[in-house]
Amino acid sequence: MKRFVEKVEKFLIRAIILAVLIIVVVQGAMTQDSWRFYLSLGERMEGQTIEFPVNNFPADSPKNSANPNSQALESPRAEITLQVEKFSSLPHAIIMVNGEERAKFTNGEVALELNAGDVVEIDTSYYNFPLSFIVKDCSSNLAYPEKGKTFTSNQSIAMIGKIIVK
Repeated sequence: MKRFVEKVEKFLIRAIILAVLIIVVVQGAMTQDSWRFYLSLGERMEGQTIEFPVNNFPADSPKNSANPNSQALESPRAEITLQVEKFSSLPHAIIMVNGEERAKFTNGEVALELNAGDVVEIDTSYYNFPLSFIVKDCSSNLAYPEKGKTFTSNQSIAMIGKIIVK
């Protein structure tokens, strides 16, 4: 029995040493860009776009036809209404979505339709006094920014943030 335990122990020690060596060699190979692409699943998936909504199936798909009473999926789009506080209009205050101009505060409030993950900013660099903006209204599936949240900017860009949809 003692001889059997010694053989198992010797086998386990060799297996552990071999496993550590394999891990070190693979990690060393991962420093080469051409090898990392084949050794890493995450590297291969990087940069692939995911269509919205992620869990929506085409009408003729077997998953959709299997359950005709399935509940309609909510789109990852949200609506938000931003309003200027204390001013009726600010035509040079620009709302930017993902770094591109989307709208201006020509009549005091602006309604936007946004996708999940969009980054919203308000450029008030034209005005040399503090400006406040409030989220006047938003769709029910919007998690951030919340209704009633106020953002203030003083001759700069006010970051509203990344749109989060429930």
